[in-house]
Amino acid sequence: MTLPPSNAHLMWAWQCHGFQPDVTEALSGLRSDHIPVPAPGRGQALVRVHFAGADPVDVKVVTGRYSDVFPVHTFPFVPGFDVAGEVAALGAGCSKLKVGDKVALCLGIQESSQQGAAFGPAGAFAEYCVCPENQISKVPEDVMLSRVAGLPLAGLTAYQALFTGKGCSTQGERLGGVTKDSKVLVLGGNRGPGHLAVQMAHRKGATVTVTVPPSCIHWMVYLGASRVINFREKDWVDHLRGEDFDL
Repeated sequence: MTLPPSNAHLMWAWQCHGFQPDVTEALSGLRSDHIPVPAPGRGQALVRVHFAGADPVDVKVVTGRYSDVFPVHTFPFVPGFDVAGEVAALGAGCSKLKVGDKVALCLGIQESSQQGAAFGPAGAFAEYCVCPENQISKVPEDVMLSRVAGLPLAGLTAYQALFTGKGCSTQGERLGGVTKDSKVLVLGGNRGPGHLAVQMAHRKGATVTVTVPPSCIHWMVYLGASRVINFREKDWVDHLRGEDFDL
């Protein structure tokens, strides 16, 4: 294992010391603590965090609203899932990455909170985090890390909904196999997963209809939407009534 500099055995991290249902109390209750740098295990990388993305799910986690899908077994813990940074050390068995690589990653809401998980729970809001190598993507050298810090969780959400077949309709039909012949409806294309879903579906060749506020209409056309509905002027439910969409 290649180790980080010897003076990096401690790090600063924001820690949650207990769930607080009130959002203001939950966020103000996060404490900046000096804690040990985690050591990467087999198949894991230690990443020096340059930027951490803050997602709506982070608020739900520290307030306890996601305790069913994100069970925390011990407190305190370091919140946060999205990271853009640099590989600082590698555990045994790593083959894809090398020390110094620019990377982006999502620590995984369920992956990092499973009973017996070898990393986590969460861990992005710190100077360093540990993540399995197979959950980490390299960032091209000419791309600024600040531009990809908010990409992993939103991007995975869009990708899984569109392509993995893990979604279900209200009738229980399996969804998520978008192809070039698919008709896709994206509600809220101006949001994180929404604007990424528009691009992914368009790149696949699908016909994309999207709902957005008026300020985002031209942006959606630029990203590849075939039809853009201004939901401030039209009721999209009535406007699209009778039409069939694959997703």
